[in-house]
Amino acid sequence: MFTWNPKTHFYLRLVSLICLVLFLIFDCYWAIFHPMPKFANLGYGDRASVYFAYFTTQTNYLVAFYFLIYLFENKFKNTKPHYIIRLAVTTYITITMLVFWIGIFSQASEPNQYDLWRWIATVILHLVMPVAMITSYVLTAGDENYDGLKHHYLYLWLIMLYMLLYFTFTIIRGTLRQWDGKEPISWFPYGFLDYTKEFGEELLVISLVVIFTVAILLQYFYIWINNLLYNRYHKPVNPQPKTNCDKRCYQPARSAKIGGAIAIAIAVGNLVICALIIFANLEDFEYLHLSFTNKLTLVAFFAISVIMLVAMIICYVFILRGRQMARIAAGLLMMSLMFFTWIWLIGPILCLATAIMIFNSKEIFIGDYPPVAKQKQSKKIKQHQKNLS
Repeated sequence: MFTWNPKTHFYLRLVSLICLVLFLIFDCYWAIFHPMPKFANLGYGDRASVYFAYFTTQTNYLVAFYFLIYLFENKFKNTKPHYIIRLAVTTYITITMLVFWIGIFSQASEPNQYDLWRWIATVILHLVMPVAMITSYVLTAGDENYDGLKHHYLYLWLIMLYMLLYFTFTIIRGTLRQWDGKEPISWFPYGFLDYTKEFGEELLVISLVVIFTVAILLQYFYIWINNLLYNRYHKPVNPQPKTNCDKRCYQPARSAKIGGAIAIAIAVGNLVICALIIFANLEDFEYLHLSFTNKLTLVAFFAISVIMLVAMIICYVFILRGRQMARIAAGLLMMSLMFFTWIWLIGPILCLATAIMIFNSKEIFIGDYPPVAKQKQSKKIKQHQKNLS
């Protein structure tokens, strides 16, 4: 099998990193001095401000910085960045790729803004770089088994903190630029962040909910990949046969049961409130002159509430069986539902409080395997040992 010479490998990666840095510098220069047509009327300072306001720009610089750290840590310390850093950077750049190709580039007017260099840069920033980072993550994953069940204790929120700060800063920045009378094209880097346009607030809320939900799901997806590779790399020589007996050894704490019941009640309440508002608006539509889009938003909220209610009931059934992942899923559902309950003011507060209650609950260990389960497990182990001999 072909193997790299360590010295050759280091210099090859170093040259690749230098090329990446030079590309980012040139891309910044091109964006400022040869902008897309929609930015042609902006000054140089505004062009630079818009360029660095893009999530794409920031995440690609993060990837370059990550590769720089990884290169020299691997060379001089024979280590690599902490797993959470790898997970965070991979999540951010994946969001960049998905949001661009699914949400932004699908707009009819966007491709018309691109010249040859912009096409090349777009493919590199939104496809080549994300794929390179994802590939790097997969190739370096599997060294340790990461406990995904405890991820929400701290690291989930630390990874989400950067995204929260980015969107908060970007919205404040756009608002200040609007007050200063700047060009509207420079207010917000992405159209879905522009809450000042018609139905902009609804679009902003829905977009952020979708993006944050996808970011959370991506973290658990990449954790699953890491643990899958770990189990493959560290597979025992003579593994013991698997049993389902351990599922009977846990029961939910009282707070988990109460939290799950409250979550279902909130989901039902939100469903009823959405239905009442929809029917009230439809009844008075002729007099209130509500638009179709506004009605569609309410109907979308109703449909989402139905889906979340069904999902919450399913989670609650498994919570009663002592399944930790079901409790975590219920907490994540309540965090998501929080963004769809703002039509009744106390809704988000109740959702957040219930999610915290569910997350802070636990499963109680109630003892070893039951007698019947012990006998079944003993028979399986004896049969397995007999087969090995």
